[in-house]
Amino acid sequence: MNTSLYIATSGLNAYQKKLDTIANNMANAETAGFKKREASFEENLATSIDNQKAVNREVGRLTPNGIRTGFGVHITAAQLNLEQGAAKATNNPLDFMIDGKGFFQVGKGNEVFYTRNGSFQQSPTGNGTYRLVNAEGCYLMDRNGAPVEIPEGASVSVNENGFISPTNQQMAVVDFVNPQQLVQAGGNVYRFTGGANEVLGNPAAQIRQGYLEASNVDLSKEITDMLTTQRGFQFNSRSISFADQMMGIANGIIRS
Repeated sequence: MNTSLYIATSGLNAYQKKLDTIANNMANAETAGFKKREASFEENLATSIDNQKAVNREVGRLTPNGIRTGFGVHITAAQLNLEQGAAKATNNPLDFMIDGKGFFQVGKGNEVFYTRNGSFQQSPTGNGTYRLVNAEGCYLMDRNGAPVEIPEGASVSVNENGFISPTNQQMAVVDFVNPQQLVQAGGNVYRFTGGANEVLGNPAAQIRQGYLEASNVDLSKEITDMLTTQRGFQFNSRSISFADQMMGIANGIIRS
């Protein structure tokens, strides 16, 4: 009965984390460039139980001698789904969309981050230029690792290869050997936890000015997953209740 409690408790924890993942996806259904995450489960380590050590007492046994008993499940990872979202025309010259693989490289202080959200605003530098800054306060970087700076009053034009007029800088768009090593760093930007040699330049992508990439969250699928997950959560909750009742009955028999 203790084992059933452990199994059901691990199920509750796993389903709660999956519900949290689904809730985060749904909350960002309208966030430009947002990539949903999908939680996956894995069984906890199992143990083999020998019910009867005496070989002479195993005569006529019908069940296997070594019974494999599991101890529930856990969330292995919340995989990043990199499926591209739909293109949304904004006609804003400071909105950019990556058509294909890759992430915009942006900076904040001495740190480098990555995002698919190409919505930028002007941020004056005080020396006659302005930087392109996103909602998280990160500035867009060029392929040399420098901030993209545009003269004040100048119109911005970007071609499909990311070259910016009038500065002739090329915006940095990179991909990764393993994008699953991207972790959320607040808002809609990511920090890469892999090595520098795992960052790939010049991915097969084009830049579209005046467009934003919509979130790849499918609300109908998320709602269906949420209902299924809630059912699983309720089932494990009832399992704990049943195991508690069984232990109560066992304790009552011992006392009597």
